[in-house]
Amino acid sequence: MTAIKLNHANPNHGLLHRITKRISDFVDGVTAARILADRYRTLSHMSDDQLAKRGLKREDIPHAILAGMGL
Repeated sequence: MTAIKLNHANPNHGLLHRITKRISDFVDGVTAARILADRYRTLSHMSDDQLAKRGLKREDIPHAILAGMGL
């Protein structure tokens, strides 16, 4: 018997993969932005005393969110 090797390479696979990757990256970015927004909202609704217990001042909130601190 003779074995036949079939080449299943699809020239569009690369394009489809890149499109899927970009969509996935976009969704991941939106998810990360929502998490940051939720953290900001949580900290911004705290009193100055509550923030001080976390070692924060109101003006430190944006930096604390981006640095992953505060929660």
